[in-house]
Amino acid sequence: MSDGFQVTMSDLLAASDKFAAEERSFTGALPANGPAPVDGGSWVINDALSEVLESIGLLHTQLAGVIGNDAASLDATYREYQWAENQITTEVKGIVVDPAKAR
Repeated sequence: MSDGFQVTMSDLLAASDKFAAEERSFTGALPANGPAPVDGGSWVINDALSEVLESIGLLHTQLAGVIGNDAASLDATYREYQWAENQITTEVKGIVVDPAKAR
């Protein structure tokens, strides 16, 4: 079903690092309150544009948060897999070195 696709521990860590770097880069691309205000020539237009630009800033901040959460999830998965691998290694060493002390 996976068609030969295999994820390695280093792939998980590299993906986590890349997502974290992209989140920092994306966050810095736009101010949190949106693009700089513009003058449309009328206070009505300026107010409407201000609302739109502020909404863009909020959506941008949300998307940066999603990217950051993905980075954290990948890192957590890496840590869980690493812990499991360490546990398996400990068990195997216990069986090979001193089978009487194996759990």
